[in-house]
Amino acid sequence: MKNIIIGTAGHVDHGKTTLIKALSGIDTDRLIEEKKRGITIELGFAHIPNDAGYNIGVIDVPGHEKFIKHMLAGIGGIDFVLFVVAADEGIMPQTREHFEILNSLGINDGIIAVTKTDMVEEEWLEMLLEEVDDYFKGSFLEGKPVIPVSAATGEGIDELKAEIIAKCDRDNKRREEKELFRLPVDRVFTMQGFGTVVTGTLMDGNIRTGDDIIIYPEGTKAKVRGIQTYGKDTDIAVAGQRTAINLSGVSKEDIDRGDVAAYPGAVTVTGMIDTELSIFSSTDRVVLNNSRVHLYCGSDEVLCKVILLDRDALSAGETAYAQLRLEEPAAVRRGDRFIIRFYSPIITVGGGRIIDALPVKHKRNKPEILARMDVLSHGSTDDIIYAKACERRFVKRKELASELGLLSHEMAAASESGIADGSLVVLPDDTIVSDSRFVRLKEDTERIINDYHADNPLADGIPRQELLSRLKERWYTDDDKLVQAFLKYLMAQGLIEDRGKSIAISGFSIEYTDEQKALKDRIEAMYAGAGIEMIKNDDVFALYKDGRIVRAILEDLESEGVIYKVNPSYYIDRKAWEKAVDAARTFADGFTLAEYRDRLGTSRKYAAEFLPAMDKAGITVFDGEKRRVVK
Repeated sequence: MKNIIIGTAGHVDHGKTTLIKALSGIDTDRLIEEKKRGITIELGFAHIPNDAGYNIGVIDVPGHEKFIKHMLAGIGGIDFVLFVVAADEGIMPQTREHFEILNSLGINDGIIAVTKTDMVEEEWLEMLLEEVDDYFKGSFLEGKPVIPVSAATGEGIDELKAEIIAKCDRDNKRREEKELFRLPVDRVFTMQGFGTVVTGTLMDGNIRTGDDIIIYPEGTKAKVRGIQTYGKDTDIAVAGQRTAINLSGVSKEDIDRGDVAAYPGAVTVTGMIDTELSIFSSTDRVVLNNSRVHLYCGSDEVLCKVILLDRDALSAGETAYAQLRLEEPAAVRRGDRFIIRFYSPIITVGGGRIIDALPVKHKRNKPEILARMDVLSHGSTDDIIYAKACERRFVKRKELASELGLLSHEMAAASESGIADGSLVVLPDDTIVSDSRFVRLKEDTERIINDYHADNPLADGIPRQELLSRLKERWYTDDDKLVQAFLKYLMAQGLIEDRGKSIAISGFSIEYTDEQKALKDRIEAMYAGAGIEMIKNDDVFALYKDGRIVRAILEDLESEGVIYKVNPSYYIDRKAWEKAVDAARTFADGFTLAEYRDRLGTSRKYAAEFLPAMDKAGITVFDGEKRRVVK
């Protein structure tokens, strides 16, 4: 079944609510004040019954200038507009304002209903219809159906309903994949016996009873307890439906209009957005750089500052790139449309499109920044991914997919294309790095390792933990796994080598001078001659003036398997260590230190060093009195 959302627009008291009641049988004015004053104050909702098999939801918006912000909370999610012009008044201020808003929000289809025809003469109506045609000429409403109607007499209602149903036969441009689910909240209330309920237009994806969701931007977790669409209980709601969701695990006080109910990662919580901003051609206002404005996106309203990136002022009919710096976080997605209104007086002046939902702070009048904006606004998906990878040192594919509103498989396909042409590198932990940044990161790593080789020529590599620590400091990150993933990638490319506790540049080998080689041979012979009678490290270091050389030789002999490190104070000949281990393994049952000393044929001093080392190596286990060999 196709799901269509239509929205009303037009000047106050032009008969929008009465017309919706004539079409649907539902009075969308639910507040006492609305009925008392005879004007719509809040968003109203209805659905039009039909035999064509469509779910046709209607959002009735306020027409009064004082309630434009309520109108903006509901109009952005519609498929087409039912634009209302009263026959007795014609084009009025909010007619123009609503029309400019629809243009900025990218609404591109609709029907014009000329209401209250019973209140004017035929000749007047003909003049009014000409005025309407002239006003909408050159716009998305040019050539669209214009239907004169009277809710009072019923004239034209059936014809209008038929046009609405005919327009519902359209391709569904909304995406229904589950991971894209998001619903901007335009109403939240508590229902006795059920708890917290949120309503809104389901923009993308689908939602099922029992699903776990997040309320953004706060990140509050909630569970879907029940779902209604058009007043009927259902187990699933899909994109394009007016939806009410009963939530558990969250209270009414935790949610506000403007929040977004979504799956984890389906929206981006941000404090800045890069935009393509346009000013209404009908306004006499100018937006200056650093102006403070109201931003309306989805059902949200937030104050922000406009940073114009290539000029000092933006006038009527002009478009420019601008960074909007928000005073409170908002949950958005790249491609979302928005409206801006002056901070004071609160007048609607323009709108635009988000081209980057999570940018860095930009400097103004920089050609490279403006070139980047061109890519983000008009480039291919591959180009946009590359631009974001160049801007960010590290970004996970899943995070970037969320920012760009891409499905996981779409992101994978686009990044694989970048891997194939060499513009992107994807690390083992799914981090994306641009080619130019990868070169810099690789050079950082090689420089640190080579410097260590130069300072420690007899070490087989830089200690792994030291390299990790220095790279994290260099790259301003605390993410161990990220740095390890980068090193793993370099190893897979054959650029560096894993040597156990250390990492070296590929092909690096220790080169001893004749004097150092003789010292190494002497130390090796000392350990071989001592056997199980261990030599204290201090005695070995006393052989040569440069302790760094002695330490490097000991580490080299250990890595070659010639000696074994018993503890920080002692090394032992490897064969002697194996003899000591074999002696322990001759015991069928538990044994004491004294029994082990006698079996090995050594002093208590050395036996007392061997056994804790075997415990640490997992060869033996000590219960406080005796040791047993681990089978």
